[in-house]
Amino acid sequence: MTYVHDTTTDRSDLVILDADDLAAPPVASVHLPGRVPQGFHGNWLADRWT
Repeated sequence: MTYVHDTTTDRSDLVILDADDLAAPPVASVHLPGRVPQGFHGNWLADRWT
């Protein structure tokens, strides 16, 4: 999952990607009603927390 912001249209989307094929088109895209700030961050954890 990642956020995408198109500056030409001022549109933000949450994009769901296929982890096995990141070059493939998105699996899903959700239009967001507002812009996600550039300072917004996420975390990636390689292993499950138990």
